[in-house]
Parts: sequence; structure tokens; C-alpha cells
Amino acid sequence: MKQINFWQEIQDNLNKFGRLALAVVYDADHSTPGRAGFKMFVTPEGSPRGSVGGGKVEGMVIDECKELYNKDSSKNYYKEYKLLGEAPESIGMICNGVQIIGFLMLEKKDVNTIEKIINASNLHKESSLIVTKNSFEYSGQPVRDTGFDANKGVYTERIGGRKRVYVFGGGHVGLAISKVMSRIDFKVVVIDNRKYVETLKENKFADEIIIDDFVKATDTIIEDAYSYIVIVTPGHLQDKDVLRAVLKKNVKYIGMMGSESKVRTLYKELKVEGIDPKLLERIHSPIGLKIKSETPDEIAISIAAEIIKIKNT
Repeated sequence: MKQINFWQEIQDNLNKFGRLALAVVYDADHSTPGRAGFKMFVTPEGSPRGSVGGGKVEGMVIDECKELYNKDSSKNYYKEYKLLGEAPESIGMICNGVQIIGFLMLEKKDVNTIEKIINASNLHKESSLIVTKNSFEYSGQPVRDTGFDANKGVYTERIGGRKRVYVFGGGHVGLAISKVMSRIDFKVVVIDNRKYVETLKENKFADEIIIDDFVKATDTIIEDAYSYIVIVTPGHLQDKDVLRAVLKKNVKYIGMMGSESKVRTLYKELKVEGIDPKLLERIHSPIGLKIKSETPDEIAISIAAEIIKIKNT
């Protein structure tokens, strides 16, 4: 579920019930099923929504949220769930890690904060959520990453600004990539120099479609660790032009579609032009995980899987 949709559900249920128990993963080892920023809420009727990663931990968190309605919930708090197998302090799961999960009782006074979060998400405005023992607040100042300071008991979450994928090429593969990446909450920007491509008309998944010269459009790329570039243009020369233009950009990922022979030829041409071979080493090409994908949908899944792998590294 997209984060903005989850916050809208929180808003709706808080307006309906007046109180809402919320659980947030503050921190987690990579071996555990949850990740920092995962959330779920449980209504006064006992209905859960969202997830903190599943498994036994999720059942325990649901029970804890239900108990929130029966205790003094004026203070936010957190608990550690140790997934350490047979160790005495373990809850029994064998993931060999620890999840820190915060518990909050949202009330009517928090509706304003939630509205600010939703507005920031709608505007793609990078900002932050800050949770302490005594507060649940929105800040217009962005943080670099989501994280938890155990010494201060402060959880900060990057909100508003979504990860972005710039898809150069609006054909069948570009359409399929748009669909997959939108489902995992990426902002999808599709670039093509053709106005009347049927697949562009069909693309209801992209947040933005730019019709412009491919190379000129590379100027719109935001350079940071939240930007990913996928090159799937209609032709070899256009691929090379885009690749040349983005090689030095400070982004998280650059991938280009093509057969191994095509990639070797293109790299050879760029080296002849004087491109530093070390720059080419950062390119993921042929793009995507090697799962023998053939159809546009299969190719899109392999690309999305590779991007997820890079994102979570």
C-alpha cells in the first residue's frame, strides 16, 4: 500500500472512532521481516490494517495495540521484539534479529499532524515525522533517512518525498515498468520524444509524462540517493545518448536494456569517445535480474527486483 493511502486510512478511522492505536517499526535488523517505517493500526473494534512485517511479531503487536485502549496511553512507548531462536529472551522466531516497535494512541488532536503529512505526500514535499515519548509531530524540515535514536528515544521518518524512477522510453516495457514501480510506491516519471505512442496514452500509472528530447529531459533528473534511472528507449542511438548524458549524475541506480552484444558494442563506442571506463562500471546492463524474462511484464518485474535489491542494500 502507498504510504499516502495508509495515512488517509488513519485519518478516516481517527475521525470515525476518535482514538486509534498505531504501531510503527522504529528500527529493525535486516534479517527481521519488518523494516523501519512499516506501520499498522488497530481500530477500537479490533480490526488491523497495515503490517509490521508479519509472523508472530505481528500477532503480538496487534494484541499490544488492543491493550492500548485499556491502559493509560498518554505517553508513547516502544518495545523490543527479539527474534533470536531458542535464546531465553527470544519470542521464538529464528530470524536472528531485533525489531523495535513504537506504540502510539492517536487522538483527535493529532488530526492536524496527519493532514500535514498527507498534504506533504500529495505535493511530494520532503519533510519529516518526529515521534518522542510525549509528541507526534510533523516538521517541514526533511531528514536524510528514517531512523531511531535509542539514547534520546526519538524516532524520525522521512516523508513526502518518494523514491523516483525516471523511465526513458514510453513503449511496452516502459508501460509495464510504470505499473510495477507505482505499486511499490515510487514516483514514476516517463520520458519519450514521441507524442502519439499508444502505450503513452494507456499509461495511467506514471505520475508524470514528459514529451521532449531524451537528452534535454535528463536535466529534469533530481540528483540524490532517491533517484533511479531506467533506459528503455526505442533505439540503440537513443540509448547511447541518454546513457552518455546521465553517466556522471549522482543517482542511486542507472540501468539500460539491451542484449549483451549490444551492450558491449555501445560501451566500446563510448570508450572510443573518451568516456572513462570506470563510469560504465556503475551501469546495470543488461538491465534487471537474470531470470530469463521475455515479455514486457517479465522484464519489468526483473528490473523492479533489481532496483529493490539496490534500494535495500
